[in-house]
Amino acid sequence: MNYKNFQYLLETEYSSLAEKLKNEMLINHLNNNADTIDNTDLNDLIVMAKSSFIPNLFDMAIRLEKVDAAVCSFKLGMYGLCADCEEEIEYSDLEQDPAQPRCRSCREHSRYHHD
Repeated sequence: MNYKNFQYLLETEYSSLAEKLKNEMLINHLNNNADTIDNTDLNDLIVMAKSSFIPNLFDMAIRLEKVDAAVCSFKLGMYGLCADCEEEIEYSDLEQDPAQPRCRSCREHSRYHHD
């Protein structure tokens, strides 16, 4: 299956989210120095954002992690495969969210057991 269009969307979203996260951290005074934020590893910024208890930063960090995982799955040749069972994720599910890490069956199973 051809997933190139999803790869472009995900890489674009990743770049955009990374910049938005950095800007939001400045706006919310998690760090007042733009140079420090630019030179801090993005994973460390994600941890800071998630532990800030600021809802929009938390949500942005969670989405960035999900998008990063999807981008990495392209590099590994695993994009489109469920992170749990390794079956193909329905194309229509990827159209709705290109960063979707799980097939419907595993999402339902997870929801049933973890909600």
